Amino acid sequence: MTICPEANRAETVSPEAICALTVAGSDPSGGAGVQADLRTFEALGVAGLSAITALTVQSSQGVAAVHPVPAEALFDQIAAILDDCPAGAVKIGMLGGKAQVDAVAEALGRFRPPNVVLDPVLASTGGVPLLDDAGRAVLLDKLVPLCDLVTPNLDECRELTGVGVCDAASAAEAGKRLQGAGARCVLVKGGHLAQEPTDFLIDADGTCHVLTAFRIDTPHTHGTGCFLSSAIAAHLARGWGLRDAVTRSKEQLSRALAHPIIVGRGRGYPSILAALQSGSATRTRSHSERIALLEGLYVLTGPDLRPDRDSVDVVQAALDGGARIVQLRDKQPLTPALLELARRLSAMARKHGALFIVNDRVDIALAASADGVHLGPDDMPPADARRILGPDAIVGVSVSTVAEAVSVAPHASYLGVGAIFGTTTKADAGPPVGVERIAEIRAAFPKHPIVAIGGIDERNIAAVAQAGACAAAVVSAVVCAPDMRQATEDLERRFRQARTAAP
Repeated sequence: MTICPEANRAETVSPEAICALTVAGSDPSGGAGVQADLRTFEALGVAGLSAITALTVQSSQGVAAVHPVPAEALFDQIAAILDDCPAGAVKIGMLGGKAQVDAVAEALGRFRPPNVVLDPVLASTGGVPLLDDAGRAVLLDKLVPLCDLVTPNLDECRELTGVGVCDAASAAEAGKRLQGAGARCVLVKGGHLAQEPTDFLIDADGTCHVLTAFRIDTPHTHGTGCFLSSAIAAHLARGWGLRDAVTRSKEQLSRALAHPIIVGRGRGYPSILAALQSGSATRTRSHSERIALLEGLYVLTGPDLRPDRDSVDVVQAALDGGARIVQLRDKQPLTPALLELARRLSAMARKHGALFIVNDRVDIALAASADGVHLGPDDMPPADARRILGPDAIVGVSVSTVAEAVSVAPHASYLGVGAIFGTTTKADAGPPVGVERIAEIRAAFPKHPIVAIGGIDERNIAAVAQAGACAAAVVSAVVCAPDMRQATEDLERRFRQARTAAP
């Protein structure tokens, strides 16, 4: 039977489809490998493409045999797909030897797809070796330098770097070694640590982010690494920033582990559909995902300070400079114009994987699908804002004393403490409270992130970081700078360096 390729394509895949490619082995039990990756891609709104590296003989009880695909055939699969489809991400799983690693590296080098995620599967969960020493050497030499993210577990990390990861410092060292081999970013998976499962994301600049989760006590963990790496790839293909893609994928995996699919007498595997049904939709961040992003530089728009720079210019420069949170603070536009502006800024922030907060206006935050709202003492009570915006939204509240924080803390996502050094951008900010107030309120409310507010610039931003603030809110230090992007980058770097050095 002859099939017309163009007609078939028109009926099955929209030209606008977002695609992701998995390069992995076939798991006939359905729990891992290509089967798991394609299932995850589709559930997260991505059209799945695949190149098979090996046929495995396995069931829910383990791997009995592995039959690698010839390297030439593997290369041809990848080349045919990438020549035809604009894959938005590539997830690489099990590879069966040096020749296969060479073939994948050659194909990626030729087509240069974006968002390459490598899950360096060196052995099956049951201990069956899948990549020999020669293959590992070529993986480090040729494939890792083509990857945007490498996701080793603790054993894989030790094999590839020689570092036994037990905490953030050792994870950062392992990440540094993989980055020395050419990886852009590294996610060290710490699910087997003795404490709560903790992963470590090492950014391109070397910053190590500690990502914790609740442990799900279940034996049904087949294919968890495939789930996580393919979910990250899917979110990256859809335009999410790396940290956002990782935190979303981690939360979805936790929910999925609580709802396993059990198909045989051995281990079951996490259900992506159950994860989505039991939690937030793929387009909406959960509260924990948002809080995970609440660190670093927090830039507010300030149209009164520089009328020649509108809010879009400020936010774009801030995002380009690495700000993790941006806030719309503009009381001049009428509601329709303010809502239109908020929707535009919300889309910009989401594209960069950053948080978008609206000052004062709960209605605008809700209508613009913002990540949350920041409230002062004369705004809507936080309890009412929480009721309107729902449990997933961020509700930030300004406080200057422990006493003020007592009544609002039960409804607040974070406490904005200030004015730390005084401010000229907010008339009702009150006198300076000093950096000591950060530590005081943090001690009283240890579970609440602290955002330092008021008079923060390049001279004093390190002090608020060292005092324990998770983020520093700035206005004039960016809006009035000759180069807003560079000012943001400098402030962000100073803050993170001080946070890293803080005891």
